[in-house]
Amino acid sequence: MPNSRLDEIVDNKKHEVASRKQLQATTDLEGLAKKTDGRFLQSLRSSSDSLPRLITEIKPKSPSQGVLKEHLSLDEVLESYNKYAAAISVLTDEKYFGGSLALLQDVSARSVVPTLCKDFIIDPHQCFEARLSGAEAVLLIVKIVAPRQLQELHATICELGMVPVVEVQTEAELQTATALNPQVILINNRDLTTFAVDLATTERLAPLVPRSAVTVCASGIETRADIERLSSFSRVFLIGSSLMRAANLEAKLAELSGLPARPSSGTAAVRNQ
Repeated sequence: MPNSRLDEIVDNKKHEVASRKQLQATTDLEGLAKKTDGRFLQSLRSSSDSLPRLITEIKPKSPSQGVLKEHLSLDEVLESYNKYAAAISVLTDEKYFGGSLALLQDVSARSVVPTLCKDFIIDPHQCFEARLSGAEAVLLIVKIVAPRQLQELHATICELGMVPVVEVQTEAELQTATALNPQVILINNRDLTTFAVDLATTERLAPLVPRSAVTVCASGIETRADIERLSSFSRVFLIGSSLMRAANLEAKLAELSGLPARPSSGTAAVRNQ
């Protein structure tokens, strides 16, 4: 029996991936996947101003908070996200987060903003699935894989031209991640074992991140005050739950960005692209 909800999620993911590999071999996916151009990293770094860079997330539900978005209107969400986001994170786990690879593919096809595949990645097969679904980056959670497995997954993602976004939550995990010479380190303020959130995690770990890597702060970012508190530690913030719950998404994005709300135009303009 799993010892925690995280163990349960990872165990379920192992069964999911095994089933998908039976339907289509990894070698078949490898032959279909085309290398991308690494524009995800460029988008995170391209701003010359002091405004935060937002990775806005599509996350219909979560194990810790339940349903976040009962009725997801992708047209409405993307119209707002395209105007404020440096990148869009898409949850592709269906059972626990209400996402899918089909959702990632849809977002990737309908947005000019680069997409991040956010899932519990444990097998190279998932990396090829992510690329075929249009992802420009893939999340790697240090906590759930062995170091050698992490290296293999990191290499696979890089070979596809995507950016590995390496997630850490402790000093030991950061040390493991640093050995990869990563381009992007994501500090998760949420402890995936207890699901408790503490913004001090970013304050503790960010000074230890190599200067060559982009630092992304994730989880618990609810208000502009949260961003201002952490702005000296990171310029890039991954925000999901507070956006999914927002009654007025446009106003929430404007608040978090420190920008005036932008009127709808039918065709969304992308900030700093």
